[in-house]
Amino acid sequence: MIRKLALLLWYDCNNNCVFCYCDDKKGKWSMSTADAKRELEEGYANGCTFVDFNGGEPTLRKDILELISHAKRIGYEQIAMTSNGRMFFYKDFCSRVIEAGLNHVVFSIHGHTPELHDSLTRTAGSYAQVTAGISNMKSLKPDIYICTNTVITKLNYTALPQIAENNIRLGVDGCEFIFVHARGAALANFDKVVPTLTEIKPYIAETLKVGKDKLKHFAFRYIPGCYVPGYMAFVSEAIAKDTMKEHHVGPEYRDMDVERGRALVGRVKSKHCELCQYNPHCEGIFKEYAERRGLSELTPVGNA
Repeated sequence: MIRKLALLLWYDCNNNCVFCYCDDKKGKWSMSTADAKRELEEGYANGCTFVDFNGGEPTLRKDILELISHAKRIGYEQIAMTSNGRMFFYKDFCSRVIEAGLNHVVFSIHGHTPELHDSLTRTAGSYAQVTAGISNMKSLKPDIYICTNTVITKLNYTALPQIAENNIRLGVDGCEFIFVHARGAALANFDKVVPTLTEIKPYIAETLKVGKDKLKHFAFRYIPGCYVPGYMAFVSEAIAKDTMKEHHVGPEYRDMDVERGRALVGRVKSKHCELCQYNPHCEGIFKEYAERRGLSELTPVGNA
Protein backbone atom coordinates (compact mmCIF):
# COMPACT_ATOMS: atom_id res chain seq x y z
CA MET A 1 0.00 0.00 0.00
CA ILE A 2 1.51 3.32 -1.12
CA ARG A 3 1.03 6.32 1.14
CA LYS A 4 0.66 9.56 -0.78
CA LEU A 5 0.87 13.12 0.50
CA ALA A 6 -1.01 15.64 -1.65
CA LEU A 7 0.43 19.00 -0.61
CA LEU A 8 -1.78 21.91 -1.69
CA LEU A 9 0.62 24.83 -1.46
CA TRP A 10 -1.81 27.62 -2.33
CA TYR A 11 -4.75 28.45 -4.60
CA ASP A 12 -3.26 31.08 -6.92
CA CYS A 13 -3.22 30.21 -10.62
CA ASN A 14 -2.40 31.75 -14.00
CA ASN A 15 -5.44 30.10 -15.62
CA ASN A 16 -9.05 31.09 -14.98
CA CYS A 17 -10.88 27.79 -15.48
CA VAL A 18 -14.64 28.01 -15.75
CA PHE A 19 -14.93 24.98 -13.42
CA CYS A 20 -12.18 25.83 -10.88
CA TYR A 21 -13.02 24.20 -7.55
CA CYS A 22 -10.95 26.71 -5.57
CA ASP A 23 -11.90 29.87 -7.45
CA ASP A 24 -13.28 31.42 -4.26
CA LYS A 25 -10.05 30.64 -2.37
CA LYS A 26 -7.58 32.39 -4.66
CA GLY A 27 -5.40 34.86 -2.82
CA LYS A 28 -6.82 33.89 0.58
CA TRP A 29 -4.52 31.12 1.79
CA SER A 30 -0.91 30.18 1.13
CA MET A 31 1.38 27.69 2.85
CA SER A 32 4.74 29.11 3.88
CA THR A 33 7.98 27.45 2.78
CA ALA A 34 8.74 26.45 6.36
CA ASP A 35 5.30 24.90 6.84
CA ALA A 36 5.53 23.06 3.52
CA LYS A 37 8.89 21.58 4.53
CA ARG A 38 7.49 20.58 7.90
CA GLU A 39 4.54 18.84 6.21
CA LEU A 40 6.93 17.02 3.88
CA GLU A 41 8.96 15.81 6.85
CA GLU A 42 5.90 14.79 8.84
CA GLY A 43 4.41 13.00 5.85
CA TYR A 44 7.57 11.01 5.27
CA ALA A 45 7.78 10.14 8.96
CA ASN A 46 4.21 8.82 8.69
CA GLY A 47 5.14 6.50 5.85
CA CYS A 48 4.46 8.61 2.75
CA THR A 49 6.83 7.81 -0.10
CA PHE A 50 4.82 9.66 -2.77
CA VAL A 51 4.29 13.43 -2.72
CA ASP A 52 2.18 15.45 -5.16
CA PHE A 53 2.71 19.22 -5.13
CA ASN A 54 -0.68 20.67 -5.92
CA GLY A 55 -2.74 23.82 -5.73
CA GLY A 56 -3.74 26.18 -7.33
CA GLU A 57 -0.75 26.22 -9.62
CA PRO A 58 2.45 25.06 -7.85
CA THR A 59 4.85 26.12 -10.63
CA LEU A 60 4.20 29.78 -9.79
CA ARG A 61 5.72 29.39 -6.33
CA LYS A 62 9.14 30.96 -5.98
CA ASP A 63 10.13 28.15 -3.62
CA ILE A 64 8.98 25.23 -5.78
CA LEU A 65 12.50 24.06 -6.69
CA GLU A 66 13.51 24.28 -3.02
CA LEU A 67 10.50 22.18 -2.00
CA ILE A 68 11.10 19.54 -4.69
CA SER A 69 14.75 19.31 -3.63
CA HIS A 70 13.71 18.99 0.01
CA ALA A 71 11.36 16.12 -0.82
CA LYS A 72 14.16 14.36 -2.68
CA ARG A 73 16.62 14.94 0.16
CA ILE A 74 14.20 13.49 2.73
CA GLY A 75 13.78 10.33 0.66
CA TYR A 76 10.47 10.52 -1.24
CA GLU A 77 10.54 8.03 -4.10
CA GLN A 78 7.79 9.52 -6.27
CA ILE A 79 7.92 13.30 -6.48
CA ALA A 80 5.00 14.57 -8.52
CA MET A 81 3.35 17.80 -9.48
CA THR A 82 -0.19 18.45 -10.70
CA SER A 83 -0.02 21.43 -13.03
CA ASN A 84 -1.79 23.32 -15.79
CA GLY A 85 1.50 22.82 -17.64
CA ARG A 86 2.06 26.37 -18.82
CA MET A 87 5.45 26.85 -17.13
CA PHE A 88 6.66 23.60 -18.70
CA PHE A 89 6.56 25.42 -22.04
CA TYR A 90 9.92 26.85 -20.95
CA LYS A 91 12.58 24.21 -21.40
CA ASP A 92 14.88 25.79 -18.83
CA PHE A 93 12.17 25.43 -16.19
CA CYS A 94 11.77 21.77 -17.18
CA SER A 95 15.50 21.16 -16.77
CA ARG A 96 15.51 22.76 -13.34
CA VAL A 97 12.55 20.80 -11.92
CA ILE A 98 14.01 17.55 -13.25
CA GLU A 99 17.38 18.35 -11.68
CA ALA A 100 15.63 19.15 -8.39
CA GLY A 101 14.05 15.68 -8.38
CA LEU A 102 10.66 15.81 -10.12
CA ASN A 103 9.92 12.41 -11.67
CA HIS A 104 6.13 12.45 -12.16
CA VAL A 105 3.86 15.13 -13.67
CA VAL A 106 0.09 15.30 -13.99
CA PHE A 107 -0.85 17.78 -16.72
CA SER A 108 -4.37 19.19 -16.88
CA ILE A 109 -5.74 18.97 -20.42
CA HIS A 110 -9.44 19.67 -20.91
CA GLY A 111 -9.78 19.55 -24.69
CA HIS A 112 -8.30 17.98 -27.80
CA THR A 113 -8.05 21.30 -29.63
CA PRO A 114 -6.73 24.73 -28.63
CA GLU A 115 -10.22 26.16 -29.03
CA LEU A 116 -11.86 23.73 -26.60
CA HIS A 117 -9.09 23.66 -23.99
CA ASP A 118 -8.55 27.43 -24.02
CA SER A 119 -12.28 28.10 -23.75
CA LEU A 120 -12.38 26.04 -20.55
CA THR A 121 -9.24 27.59 -19.04
CA ARG A 122 -10.29 31.03 -20.30
CA THR A 123 -6.62 31.56 -21.13
CA ALA A 124 -5.48 32.02 -24.72
CA GLY A 125 -2.48 29.88 -25.64
CA SER A 126 -2.77 27.54 -22.66
CA TYR A 127 -3.25 24.43 -24.85
CA ALA A 128 -0.14 25.19 -26.89
CA GLN A 129 1.88 25.64 -23.71
CA VAL A 130 0.75 22.46 -21.92
CA THR A 131 1.25 20.24 -24.97
CA ALA A 132 4.71 21.72 -25.55
CA GLY A 133 5.41 21.08 -21.88
CA ILE A 134 4.68 17.37 -22.26
CA SER A 135 7.04 17.20 -25.22
CA ASN A 136 9.75 19.08 -23.33
CA MET A 137 9.61 16.80 -20.31
CA LYS A 138 9.62 13.64 -22.41
CA SER A 139 12.61 14.84 -24.42
CA LEU A 140 14.61 15.85 -21.34
CA LYS A 141 13.69 12.82 -19.19
CA PRO A 142 12.35 9.94 -21.30
CA ASP A 143 11.59 7.80 -18.24
CA ILE A 144 9.44 10.43 -16.51
CA TYR A 145 5.90 9.35 -15.69
CA ILE A 146 3.33 11.67 -17.25
CA CYS A 147 -0.40 11.50 -16.67
CA THR A 148 -3.21 13.81 -17.77
CA ASN A 149 -6.25 15.04 -15.87
CA THR A 150 -9.35 16.05 -17.82
CA VAL A 151 -12.27 17.60 -15.95
CA ILE A 152 -15.58 16.41 -17.41
CA THR A 153 -17.91 19.36 -17.97
CA LYS A 154 -21.00 20.19 -19.98
CA LEU A 155 -18.68 21.93 -22.45
CA ASN A 156 -16.41 18.97 -23.27
CA TYR A 157 -18.15 15.67 -22.41
CA THR A 158 -19.10 14.88 -26.02
CA ALA A 159 -15.41 15.16 -26.96
CA LEU A 160 -14.07 12.79 -24.30
CA PRO A 161 -13.16 10.00 -26.78
CA GLN A 162 -11.30 12.50 -28.96
CA ILE A 163 -9.53 13.95 -25.92
CA ALA A 164 -8.42 10.44 -24.94
CA GLU A 165 -7.13 9.75 -28.45
CA ASN A 166 -5.24 13.03 -28.47
CA ASN A 167 -3.68 12.49 -25.06
CA ILE A 168 -2.48 9.05 -26.13
CA ARG A 169 -0.92 10.62 -29.24
CA LEU A 170 0.91 13.05 -26.96
CA GLY A 171 2.78 10.07 -25.51
CA VAL A 172 1.50 10.09 -21.94
CA ASP A 173 1.58 7.12 -19.58
CA GLY A 174 -1.84 7.61 -18.04
CA CYS A 175 -5.14 9.49 -18.32
CA GLU A 176 -7.81 10.32 -15.76
CA PHE A 177 -11.22 11.80 -16.54
CA ILE A 178 -12.66 13.57 -13.51
CA PHE A 179 -16.31 14.43 -13.06
CA VAL A 180 -16.51 18.13 -12.22
CA HIS A 181 -16.93 18.94 -8.53
CA ALA A 182 -19.46 21.72 -8.07
CA ARG A 183 -17.43 23.98 -5.86
CA GLY A 184 -15.99 27.42 -6.53
CA ALA A 185 -16.51 28.51 -10.13
CA ALA A 186 -18.26 25.25 -11.03
CA LEU A 187 -20.87 25.91 -8.35
CA ALA A 188 -21.31 29.51 -9.46
CA ASN A 189 -21.70 28.32 -13.08
CA PHE A 190 -23.54 25.09 -12.24
CA ASP A 191 -26.09 25.04 -15.06
CA LYS A 192 -23.47 25.97 -17.65
CA VAL A 193 -20.71 23.68 -16.42
CA VAL A 194 -22.10 20.54 -14.75
CA PRO A 195 -23.58 17.86 -17.06
CA THR A 196 -25.92 15.15 -15.88
CA LEU A 197 -24.60 11.67 -15.30
CA THR A 198 -27.19 10.45 -17.79
CA GLU A 199 -25.79 12.73 -20.49
CA ILE A 200 -22.21 11.58 -20.11
CA LYS A 201 -22.82 7.82 -19.75
CA PRO A 202 -22.50 6.86 -23.45
CA TYR A 203 -19.33 8.92 -23.77
CA ILE A 204 -17.77 7.14 -20.79
CA ALA A 205 -18.23 3.85 -22.61
CA GLU A 206 -16.78 5.23 -25.86
CA THR A 207 -13.81 6.73 -24.03
CA LEU A 208 -13.04 3.46 -22.26
CA LYS A 209 -12.94 1.73 -25.65
CA VAL A 210 -10.31 4.22 -26.78
CA GLY A 211 -7.81 3.86 -23.97
CA LYS A 212 -8.42 1.04 -21.51
CA ASP A 213 -5.98 -1.33 -23.24
CA LYS A 214 -3.41 1.23 -24.35
CA LEU A 215 -2.01 2.94 -21.26
CA LYS A 216 -0.51 1.95 -17.91
CA HIS A 217 -3.26 3.88 -16.19
CA PHE A 218 -6.63 4.85 -17.67
CA ALA A 219 -9.44 5.76 -15.31
CA PHE A 220 -12.51 7.78 -14.50
CA ARG A 221 -12.80 9.54 -11.16
CA TYR A 222 -15.93 10.44 -9.18
CA ILE A 223 -18.22 8.38 -11.42
CA PRO A 224 -20.65 6.03 -9.60
CA GLY A 225 -20.42 2.33 -10.39
CA CYS A 226 -23.81 2.19 -12.11
CA TYR A 227 -22.39 4.44 -14.85
CA VAL A 228 -19.42 2.16 -15.57
CA PRO A 229 -21.03 -1.31 -15.39
CA GLY A 230 -18.38 -3.95 -15.81
CA TYR A 231 -15.57 -1.42 -15.58
CA MET A 232 -15.01 -0.70 -11.87
CA ALA A 233 -11.38 -1.65 -12.48
CA PHE A 234 -11.17 1.66 -14.35
CA VAL A 235 -12.59 3.84 -11.55
CA SER A 236 -9.86 5.70 -9.69
CA GLU A 237 -11.39 5.44 -6.22
CA ALA A 238 -11.91 1.69 -6.58
CA ILE A 239 -8.31 1.23 -7.74
CA ALA A 240 -6.95 3.31 -4.86
CA LYS A 241 -8.83 1.32 -2.18
CA ASP A 242 -6.35 -1.53 -2.50
CA THR A 243 -3.25 0.36 -3.63
CA MET A 244 -3.03 3.81 -2.03
CA LYS A 245 -3.71 5.69 1.19
CA GLU A 246 -3.93 9.45 0.67
CA HIS A 247 -3.25 12.36 3.01
CA HIS A 248 -4.30 15.83 1.81
CA VAL A 249 -2.83 18.91 3.45
CA GLY A 250 -3.57 22.48 2.45
CA PRO A 251 -2.80 25.88 3.94
CA GLU A 252 -6.11 25.90 5.83
CA TYR A 253 -6.99 22.20 6.31
CA ARG A 254 -5.71 18.68 6.94
CA ASP A 255 -7.38 15.44 5.82
CA MET A 256 -5.34 12.45 6.88
CA ASP A 257 -7.85 9.86 5.64
CA VAL A 258 -9.17 11.14 2.32
CA GLU A 259 -11.33 8.14 1.46
CA ARG A 260 -13.11 8.26 4.83
CA GLY A 261 -13.48 12.05 4.60
CA ARG A 262 -15.14 11.86 1.18
CA ALA A 263 -17.58 9.24 2.42
CA LEU A 264 -18.49 11.23 5.54
CA VAL A 265 -18.85 14.74 4.15
CA GLY A 266 -18.30 14.83 0.41
CA ARG A 267 -20.31 12.05 -1.21
CA VAL A 268 -23.81 10.64 -0.91
CA LYS A 269 -25.68 7.54 -2.04
CA SER A 270 -29.29 6.56 -2.56
CA LYS A 271 -30.92 4.10 -0.13
CA HIS A 272 -31.14 1.78 -3.14
CA CYS A 273 -27.34 1.78 -3.60
CA GLU A 274 -26.92 -0.92 -0.97
CA LEU A 275 -28.62 -3.30 -3.42
CA CYS A 276 -25.96 -2.63 -6.07
CA GLN A 277 -23.13 -5.06 -6.74
CA TYR A 278 -20.73 -2.10 -6.95
CA ASN A 279 -21.73 -0.59 -3.60
CA PRO A 280 -18.64 -1.77 -1.66
CA HIS A 281 -16.31 -0.03 -4.11
CA CYS A 282 -18.44 2.97 -5.10
CA GLU A 283 -18.53 6.33 -3.33
CA GLY A 284 -21.77 7.61 -4.87
CA ILE A 285 -22.00 11.22 -6.07
CA PHE A 286 -20.98 14.64 -4.80
CA LYS A 287 -23.43 16.08 -2.28
CA GLU A 288 -23.54 19.37 -4.22
CA TYR A 289 -24.72 17.47 -7.29
CA ALA A 290 -27.34 15.56 -5.29
CA GLU A 291 -28.67 18.77 -3.71
CA ARG A 292 -29.43 20.17 -7.17
CA ARG A 293 -30.22 17.05 -9.20
CA GLY A 294 -31.40 14.54 -6.63
CA LEU A 295 -30.50 10.84 -6.44
CA SER A 296 -32.82 9.41 -9.10
CA GLU A 297 -29.94 8.84 -11.54
CA LEU A 298 -28.41 6.25 -9.21
CA THR A 299 -29.74 2.88 -10.32
CA PRO A 300 -28.49 -0.27 -8.58
CA VAL A 301 -26.85 -2.91 -10.75
CA GLY A 302 -27.82 -6.44 -9.78
CA ASN A 303 -25.35 -9.24 -9.29
CA ALA A 304 -24.71 -11.22 -12.46
